[in-house]
Amino acid sequence: MEIVFLDPDTYTSISDHEMRQRILVGLFNNAFHEPITKQELADILKIKYTQLVYQLNNHLQEFWEVKKEEKVRGTRMEYIGPTNRNAVYLAIGAGGKIFVADPVAEIFGPVSEVGLRCDTCSAEESESCIRSLIENGFNVVIDEGEVQTLERNCRFPPYRPLDLALITALRQMVAGETCHLTIPCESCHFLRRQKIIQLDNG
Repeated sequence: MEIVFLDPDTYTSISDHEMRQRILVGLFNNAFHEPITKQELADILKIKYTQLVYQLNNHLQEFWEVKKEEKVRGTRMEYIGPTNRNAVYLAIGAGGKIFVADPVAEIFGPVSEVGLRCDTCSAEESESCIRSLIENGFNVVIDEGEVQTLERNCRFPPYRPLDLALITALRQMVAGETCHLTIPCESCHFLRRQKIIQLDNG
């Protein structure tokens, strides 16, 4: 999982646009493991190919990329997928308000209202992920100002892995560093529940 910051204008363009949200959800869920053609995605979403291409090219450019190409009867067929399939996208508003776009979890909106994907996990599942973060050197200690930032976004203890990720990503942004944060939680309970990843029992 990675935290990726969105330009506020990009976030605004999808925040109240149902079709763009549906396209992102369809793309991330259907091309998470293997890329698909634009026509296949349009068929899955039951929208016109031209509608899909317009939205992809004009409003959703930073969310997808061409993964491979094939020549079919003299024409080029593109297979597309998410630019970063592990991304949870954030935008920061006035007063430290945090907005989320999480296509895999189908969550779009203010964190204070829509929550985070970790909210669907049990306390035990959340604790196991936090232990994994600590084992991988992740700093889970937050100061009073960071607690207040979480409280402004209706996030309260016990904190979930993505709460801690939000704070770390904000620290990186303030420090002028790249705002990508990898959460080394390969056995993510949320993704397993969605049947997006499966553990190898062998």
